[in-house]
Amino acid sequence: MKKSEIQPHRVRKNNQSNSQQSSQLRVGAQLSGSHPHRKGTSAKILLHAADGRNRRNASRKGKRSHRILRNTKLYKQGYNRGYEDGVLQGQNSFGIVFEGVSIIIPTYNQRDYVLQCVSSIEKHTPAPYEIIVVDNASQDGTADALLRKGGMVRVAALEKNRGFAGGVNQGLMMAKGRHIVVLNNDTLVTPGWLENMMTCLNSDPQIGVVGPVTNYIGGDQQIEVPYREVEDMWSFAANQNRPDPEKHRVTDRLVGFCWLFSRDLFERAGYLDEGYAVGNFEDDDWIVRVRMLGYRLAVAGDAFIHHFGSVSMKALGEQDFNTVNKGNEQFYSQKWGDPQALIAETSRLAQTPHSDPQTRSQANVSSLAAKGDLRQRAAGSSSVNSPATSPLRRSSDFYPEGAFLVDLKGDVYVLRSGQRRKLNIPVPRGISPVLVAKPDLLGIPAGEPLVSAGDIRNGSFEPDFPLAVISPDPGVAPTDLSIVSVADTPEVWYLVTEGKRRKFVSTYAAERWGISSRHVHQISTEQLHSIPEGWPIIAPPQLLNKDL
Repeated sequence: MKKSEIQPHRVRKNNQSNSQQSSQLRVGAQLSGSHPHRKGTSAKILLHAADGRNRRNASRKGKRSHRILRNTKLYKQGYNRGYEDGVLQGQNSFGIVFEGVSIIIPTYNQRDYVLQCVSSIEKHTPAPYEIIVVDNASQDGTADALLRKGGMVRVAALEKNRGFAGGVNQGLMMAKGRHIVVLNNDTLVTPGWLENMMTCLNSDPQIGVVGPVTNYIGGDQQIEVPYREVEDMWSFAANQNRPDPEKHRVTDRLVGFCWLFSRDLFERAGYLDEGYAVGNFEDDDWIVRVRMLGYRLAVAGDAFIHHFGSVSMKALGEQDFNTVNKGNEQFYSQKWGDPQALIAETSRLAQTPHSDPQTRSQANVSSLAAKGDLRQRAAGSSSVNSPATSPLRRSSDFYPEGAFLVDLKGDVYVLRSGQRRKLNIPVPRGISPVLVAKPDLLGIPAGEPLVSAGDIRNGSFEPDFPLAVISPDPGVAPTDLSIVSVADTPEVWYLVTEGKRRKFVSTYAAERWGISSRHVHQISTEQLHSIPEGWPIIAPPQLLNKDL
């Protein structure tokens, strides 16, 4: 074979080899950063380089994941410590109040209205105050919108709609102010509203609750207004709200769209009755109790707030609204009978000769409250309303002697001679203690605990009689705590206790304390009238929220 025939073949081979090597070098330069003229570059070296880079990336990712986990753990630890500190501070501050006003706003699916309401409070209310919005399980993002808003707003987001009474009660439980305002969500407060209402409240120690005037409400709190649009309301309100004590007046009823009262009144009157569905009449119910305690009501005519008007109730629709309203009206009538006659009767009893001196002083002040202006009444009552001799009553004064009371913890007490005596023995068979809220119980002085079955006996021949006689002498036959009626009015029942007859204001009231017709014994009218009268007996409010 000739040399010239071999050479071209070798050249083609070398060219192919060089081309392949050059390609490897270029790829190596691209993947591993090797210089293109570096000799000995191979696929193995490239794979080692890529593997090293992957390990470095994995190491960085591992460190980052570890850092994230560590930071998450630290965050959770800090959050838990903060939560525990918050719970501890809340427990330590329980019962501590601040010298300001707690403004309670129950709401349900009215986000825009309640946001407007809160903004008007922030703009037109001087500090100190707190706003407590109780969201009755709204579906329109109310709670989230309020939480984003922040500021002086505390939000209680309930898991279900507890109605107006339940929402207000939740706010009352949370409130820490010396004074309390209950306010509808569809209102706009105006400059001077709270200052003028507070002036009215402080003008007379007999005044327990103050309400403003408005453009839309039932009763005598509604006034004529010249505006049609909210934008035109502010100038009218500025003129209306010029401080003027001559515009303060006593009234017999205050609608619950806006109330101002003291913490002391709340502790005496207790919570709203949650037996009323959704809304309506629970405010009238609470006002009846307030008046039975000896308080007066007043309207501050120089405090105007705008009321859009029953927004939540209108949202029910006409048919559902009528159903709810009728049911609540029937419950109110069943519970109270004739509430105005009851209030008048309580006022009359306060003036009877057999009542104690403080009660008679209360009656004298109440008679002053029926006439004259607030400044005259304040001057006439100042001598009998010092804290040491305050004649104002408590709701528990209208509870029956011997009643078994239970609190949320399950502790049972017996009410006797104005004291709550803890039952440190099993509850007698057949007795169902009545749930009473903590403010009611704390307002009753504590007596000696009952530690022996001999300390307590039924006061009736019936084995399931729900009231108890407490006597230091077990050998004494129980002659107290009898339920009686007369033939002429068999539906009216009385509890005879401590030498007095106390009328149950309704059959419902008696049944709430466990009394039924089988416990009632008939006596003659002469026998009944020979027994002096005592305070009537009312039903305790229903409390569906077990946190109260």
